[in-house]
Amino acid sequence: MVDTSCVKPNRLINSKSPYLLQHTCNPVDWRPWSVEVLEEARASGKPLFISIGYSTCHWCHVMARESFSDLKVARVINEYFIPVKVDREEYPDVDSFYMTYCMATIGRCGWPLNIIATPSGEPFYVMTYVRRDDLIWILAQLANVWYSSERSNAESVAREAIGSLKMIWSPRPEDILSIDVINLAYLELYNSYDPAYGGFGRAPKFPLPHILMFLLRYWARSRDLEAAKMVFRTLDYMITGGIHDIIGGGFHRYSVDSRWLLPHFEKMLYDQALLLYVLSDAYKVCSDETYRWVSLKLIDFVNREMRDKSGGFYSAISAESGGMEGLYYTWTTSELKSIVGDDDYRIIARLFNLSDRGNYKEEHTGRFNGRNILYIGLPLREVASIHGLSLGELLDYIDKLSIRLLKARSSKPKPEVDYKILTDWNGLMMAGLAKAYQAFRVEKALDMAESLARFIESNMMLDNRLYHSFIDGEAYIDGYLSDYSYLAWGLMELYESNFNEKWLELSLNIVDSIIENFWVESSSIFRFKSKSGLTSDVIDPHDSMIPSSYSVASYVLVRASRYTGEPRYEHIAEKSIRSIGGLIKSTPSSFTFTLSTLDYIIGPSYEIVIAVDSLSSEVESIISDINSRYRPNSIVLLLKSQSSKLRDLAKYTKSMIALGGKPTIYVCKNRVCDLPVTGYEGLKIVLGEAPRINKSIVDVS
Repeated sequence: MVDTSCVKPNRLINSKSPYLLQHTCNPVDWRPWSVEVLEEARASGKPLFISIGYSTCHWCHVMARESFSDLKVARVINEYFIPVKVDREEYPDVDSFYMTYCMATIGRCGWPLNIIATPSGEPFYVMTYVRRDDLIWILAQLANVWYSSERSNAESVAREAIGSLKMIWSPRPEDILSIDVINLAYLELYNSYDPAYGGFGRAPKFPLPHILMFLLRYWARSRDLEAAKMVFRTLDYMITGGIHDIIGGGFHRYSVDSRWLLPHFEKMLYDQALLLYVLSDAYKVCSDETYRWVSLKLIDFVNREMRDKSGGFYSAISAESGGMEGLYYTWTTSELKSIVGDDDYRIIARLFNLSDRGNYKEEHTGRFNGRNILYIGLPLREVASIHGLSLGELLDYIDKLSIRLLKARSSKPKPEVDYKILTDWNGLMMAGLAKAYQAFRVEKALDMAESLARFIESNMMLDNRLYHSFIDGEAYIDGYLSDYSYLAWGLMELYESNFNEKWLELSLNIVDSIIENFWVESSSIFRFKSKSGLTSDVIDPHDSMIPSSYSVASYVLVRASRYTGEPRYEHIAEKSIRSIGGLIKSTPSSFTFTLSTLDYIIGPSYEIVIAVDSLSSEVESIISDINSRYRPNSIVLLLKSQSSKLRDLAKYTKSMIALGGKPTIYVCKNRVCDLPVTGYEGLKIVLGEAPRINKSIVDVS
């Protein structure tokens, strides 16, 4: 937990956010973001100093130590500005508003994000991390501008900034509902792909699982092996790079180098969720046991270290412990020798490229520091062959080693955990767990997804409202588009795992709420926030580290249309894509999840209805077979004889019954239904063999 024991805590002391609580002992007189703060600023005439970050952000911690704990910095800020701290995970609308300004102004942005704004919140200066002395000088210059005749210049810059932001968030309609823009996105990705180590673009490299999802869809449509190879090589090198915690499971946020070796060590819930999802789909395509192994370790990790006893999942784990980034995850050679003994050390020294001087250079010093990341650096199947082992033998060895190293690691200072439970990221986790159950039939994954759904239903959905954040037994902050759309996605995946109609009905209710609260008919866009205010113009169409809430909203509407047979959902989704068509056409690869939705709309797509009188082992075999196939543009309904609710939700199923008492499969392709077939053998006839890739005979290099 965050230590807030100090002589004179500031106004953040009553905050719920762990990030804000980290700053309660700063001499800077921080206020939490609120409407009241803007009113205070207007009354005082002081500009706002807005600092945005998150609890697991390494450079946020550095700036807090160097600058915000410094008395001279605090005097300047407190005297001339109204200082405001914002947790970007609590207020993603505020973060998006000012991040868009940063990108439009200086281009390369990140956190901490520091903005100087008028008392109304209109930005006129932005910076990210800066050193203490530079910060003092910059703030002094800006104060001189504001408290002089030059204030009108700053106000003019702020007005122009607001005008520019409104233009950025304005619809740019263009009819792009064709395969051409999907092909253009693929070509952009092909040209930015790193053929040596996978991933896209230059360092730093992020996992970007939504791009991998798009490429799997592209392979399924085109049978272009290069698309699948890009997915496999990226996953293979991430798995054996330092970005993957090969001992404890799970993935770090990103790699500072092109080989995935040196990560920034924070672990974000959304990365675990979406990488679990894409690993599960990749396994369906190629049956590589490595992907199953990594997925199960990831599930164990989030269950052990990121799951609350209530069933919800925490948002992140910090990169730092003991005042050092990565200390928890890195080792000296003497530490490792004392844990595993000389014989095993000789093996792991070769396996993990260990060195007494360390096997990586610190990002900020460029020097070796005597510590080692446990990375392998080659795909595991290749490594097994080099060591004369089968893949299974290598994985067993790493599992046994992990037990000893995890026990030793538990005695180290632990990184702080951000205990916020966020609806949107938990919706993604639900989708990942449900998808993993579909691929691997691991009951633990399904149990965790069901428990999570019950937690959200009981704690985040109150008085017909969905809340964004939960901590210390209380839900707070009204839900954003991301909360509604990601949760609807997770519930749809959960329904197709356990076929409990309750979760399908709830997902469809949430889809209706998306239309009611976020759809703007006049401009055919989804806005990010339902209420009016400074950030009400924000829309979120571009994918970034994760799929945009806008793109997922379009996706769940298309899926809702296929579940229910109601065309209005898909019509809205189509309009939402057309309204940003100009943006998509300019940089298609920035909209891969929207293009995955477009791929669904174009088809081929499938509605698969299994009508049964009762559940049986044959029904389970049919469901397991369907779920094991990679068929992305499809939905599955399980229609039990007593399923009056499902027949009401999906009216086109009313005449679909089990024939002759046997499980009967109805398949509709592109909304045209084939004749029903019965039993497991009938399934094979109507669906055919699922396309697969044998990685052992395909060169993924």
